[in-house]
Amino acid sequence: MHSGFDMATLSRLRFKQLALVASLTETRNLHASARDLNLSQPGATKLLKEVERTLGVELFHRGVKGMEPTSFGLAVARHARTILSETARLKSQVDAMARGELGTVRLGAIMEAVPDVLTRIFSTVMTDGAGPLVNLTVSTSDHLIAAMNEGQLDLALGRPVEHLDMGNIRFEPLWLEELSIVAAAHHPLIGQADLSLQTLQGFEWILQPRPSPMRTSIELAFARAGLPLPVNRLETASMLMTTVMISRSAFLAVLPRSVAQFYIETGMIAEIDVPLEGFIGRYGLLLPNKDEPDPAIEALVRQIHLAASGVV
Repeated sequence: MHSGFDMATLSRLRFKQLALVASLTETRNLHASARDLNLSQPGATKLLKEVERTLGVELFHRGVKGMEPTSFGLAVARHARTILSETARLKSQVDAMARGELGTVRLGAIMEAVPDVLTRIFSTVMTDGAGPLVNLTVSTSDHLIAAMNEGQLDLALGRPVEHLDMGNIRFEPLWLEELSIVAAAHHPLIGQADLSLQTLQGFEWILQPRPSPMRTSIELAFARAGLPLPVNRLETASMLMTTVMISRSAFLAVLPRSVAQFYIETGMIAEIDVPLEGFIGRYGLLLPNKDEPDPAIEALVRQIHLAASGVV
């Protein structure tokens, strides 16, 4: 038996206790969490007292807004979600192995990876007819890292985010990505020469919300030019929403060049001739720090490395 196991604690903790703690941090209501977990309210109260007694700390206290988690409660809930997620993954992998399959990999990716990298990877995997089932989530790097920390993703294609906890995640840079300033194909600025960021100040923009790396890049670009950030009345991480909005308005936006090029080829948008030189984001693999690699994850990582080397 592994010497690091605390058998006294393991023998007393139960999955329903962990599920209750995780649920309560979301609902802040004992009755609602009991209903969601198919428990009676007295049964839920008993489970909560048991787990608090086992850990020797108070996890929740009753406040005017319901069950308020303590700092201990938030920490336990975070670990509980990871344990429950890994348990569900264990069952899924065993079932897949019994069917002779590699299992499922929960992959996260930023939008930049979709038009080129992921398309090539999935085309190869589907053509070969081998490899794991991939459950794909597309979001911003900050959301992907948070999901990895919660045990909701196995790996991701994204960027490290400075203010987020990266202690259990390692970053392997693979690609450089340039940014493009874009507008509707019929925008009056399209085709104009001698444009600058100052010229673009008079237009409204659609920006990604903070703290995404792309938002940071555009803020730095304006700051280094000695200019305030332009007016924006819409912030969204959805690049589809951004593209549709700018194609039907006079708004400007910044997109990763690989994404911009995809939509430029459709005729929806065009690139404005104001380069963002030096503001290139490097993205790559975000991987959990684990001693024992998962065969399904390793199989997908190999495909990603092939795509990075241009083989796929």
